[in-house]
Amino acid sequence: MGKNGYICNCSPAGAFPSDNLRNNKKMNRQTTHVSKRVVLPILFILAGFQLIQAQNGVVSEYFKNPQLMVKYADSCARFWTKVHDPEYDGFYVEVGRQGNVLDNNKKSIVCESRDAYGFSRVFMLTGNRIYLDMAASAIRFMRDHLYDTQYGGWFTRCDRTGNNPYTGSKTAFDHHYALLGLMANYEATGDTAVLHLLQKGYQFDESRFWDADSLHYGYYTTVNRDGSNGTGKSFNATVDAVTTHLYNLYLITGDEKYAKRLTLMAQNMLDYLYGNMASQVIGFPEDFNTSWVINAGDKRTIMGHVLKTGWCLARIYKIDPRPEYLQASKQLVDHVLEKGYDHVNGGPYKDYDRTTGAMMMYGAYDKAKAWWQVEQAITSGLLLFEITEDGKYLKMADESLDFFMHYFVDAQYGEVFADRSETGGRVYYSGGYWDENKGSESKAAYHSIETAYYSYMYGNLIVNNQPFTLNYYYTPMDSVRVVRMNPLAVDFEHFKISSVTLDGSAYTNFDPDSRLLTIPAQTGGLYAVTYKSTKTYVAGLTEVPAANASLKLDVSPNPVVDLASFRMYLPQAGAVSLSICDLNGMIIYQVNSKFSTAGNHTMEWNAATCPRGLYIIRLVSGNQVLTAKMVVSK
Repeated sequence: MGKNGYICNCSPAGAFPSDNLRNNKKMNRQTTHVSKRVVLPILFILAGFQLIQAQNGVVSEYFKNPQLMVKYADSCARFWTKVHDPEYDGFYVEVGRQGNVLDNNKKSIVCESRDAYGFSRVFMLTGNRIYLDMAASAIRFMRDHLYDTQYGGWFTRCDRTGNNPYTGSKTAFDHHYALLGLMANYEATGDTAVLHLLQKGYQFDESRFWDADSLHYGYYTTVNRDGSNGTGKSFNATVDAVTTHLYNLYLITGDEKYAKRLTLMAQNMLDYLYGNMASQVIGFPEDFNTSWVINAGDKRTIMGHVLKTGWCLARIYKIDPRPEYLQASKQLVDHVLEKGYDHVNGGPYKDYDRTTGAMMMYGAYDKAKAWWQVEQAITSGLLLFEITEDGKYLKMADESLDFFMHYFVDAQYGEVFADRSETGGRVYYSGGYWDENKGSESKAAYHSIETAYYSYMYGNLIVNNQPFTLNYYYTPMDSVRVVRMNPLAVDFEHFKISSVTLDGSAYTNFDPDSRLLTIPAQTGGLYAVTYKSTKTYVAGLTEVPAANASLKLDVSPNPVVDLASFRMYLPQAGAVSLSICDLNGMIIYQVNSKFSTAGNHTMEWNAATCPRGLYIIRLVSGNQVLTAKMVVSK
């Protein structure tokens, strides 16, 4: 129930309330609690796949209307402006739920770069140049305080003013992510000073982290401060190189050195990540010695990393269509769908012991999901659907985005929570609840905004078969520039520029088929570039049942004070009935449907007017019957 008793489905908690993103599914049917049996039609109450759907059958409001992702991204950017340091530049690291700074004397290379990425991408989505100013502040701090002028490379962290940097060993994780924000900002602006800083960082990666051994090539996990004594290989040293800079640098520059490195990264993934999956109960090993021997002591496998590897192999496949890349990509994602995915509520679970298959709970009583891992289900699902048009991948992306926007997004204060329980609530453990802080050395303005960026583009292009627009700001230069416009992995043969404006006026100096934008000397301004695909994507969603699929029902929250959410998984299509009974057996509510599709469905019910006590929920689908207890607490 929504306000005033209106029946509504789960309204997407997309951003700040002023963005008017909530209550998108409200209906004009008013009900009140009654003590006698009431039968209500289930039409549009069970969410899932009974809702009005976009062309490819999606459920998420944000795929039906991808422009909502722009509003959501803007709300995330506004949240991160709260932790900007106007006196010394850059952004604080430790941030509370409301955007309050928890530690005013720490900044880090990963967070500054991720913030630069987030602001650059939100500028590209909105055209608001304030966000370019924010990105520039992060990049200045990186350049002036976090670059190691003595040995090259980057310091991990320093204090607020840029002093007292950490001078210990350097990691591939830090150094790959240092290039993330520079790459995105260069794509948005063509700023040659940013490109110069990016190339300095890239050269350190290639000269110090790269192990050129013909048998054991790959990026070292760690080097000394001066770049000597490289040791270890790992998931992060390998796959993060693709996502942070290598792939997009190839798309926007066309430089073959990036393509060659991507080929070697793909082989590392095939040989040591995907290649070791068959010998594990779930997932793959993620940590190795310098010769790629598995670290037996590290048993954790992360579902988001399995999905991310699949996404990266699919991206590389788009520029180098080797069948083994696509085969491995699909098998990696299918593996998560089979062993590490929530088919009732949507989204992947967090971490497992790869040798036993047991979920790692970290002291929690609830199964948990992480914001960035759910993003990997969205992005990998979208790209595999683009390549294969297999609806199961779109379904994974769709229900993961629906879960992400409904439960991870903090509609009260903005941005997203780091963790949610299986059904979308806070994660409970013996000491209370996991915290709901928004910023740390592992969380900044990256994954939340990247989710919006790719969902907006793919949502328009392949879900709705409609164009999308991105913004770029180029300052005038003395020479002519020809800019490659390739914002995402897609069917490049059918991917075109349909129109361009410069400061709001039509601009015609571009090649639509090769996606080249020509900028004459002494010309600059805000370019709005609209992209389209001449290919039509028509496949619908495909049901992906869990192993030994059975009827499932979850009530959340429980106990409930006012609004309860019933999330159901129907293993097969057919008639469905859901009843709410008191302990005397009286049915106080019942909903029936002559036909409901298989898959995930949601119903919301207002218990505010019900007496406190215990109630029985009875769900019937086909020949399966399931009951659950619900406590109404006042």
